[in-house]
Amino acid sequence: MSPVIFVVMSTILGIAGQLMLKRGMSTMVGTSGRALLMRVATSPWVVGGLFIYGCGVIFWLLALSRWEISYVYPFASLGYVGIILGSYWLFKERISLMRLAGIAVIIAGVLITSQT
Repeated sequence: MSPVIFVVMSTILGIAGQLMLKRGMSTMVGTSGRALLMRVATSPWVVGGLFIYGCGVIFWLLALSRWEISYVYPFASLGYVGIILGSYWLFKERISLMRLAGIAVIIAGVLITSQT
């Protein structure tokens, strides 16, 4: 399997896991202490998000085993782009012009570093 697949899968699963964690934790507002721990431990969104994120880590480890970290690591920043876009679509969060500029800089940085 191509190392590119490992990076792509790691990024996609990382984004999905984080968005699931956000979804699950959004229902925990106002809960604290032992009740919060119980709700977190029994939330399908949180548990599922941790599992999906963990699967992404496995793909990340596979990518690291096949490529130099200085080459692979910039691709991890694409997760920021996915999180911003996912939070816009799923949670109706606002994307400011500065965030859009940041997305453009991240993508440009990944493109530049991938050429070396």
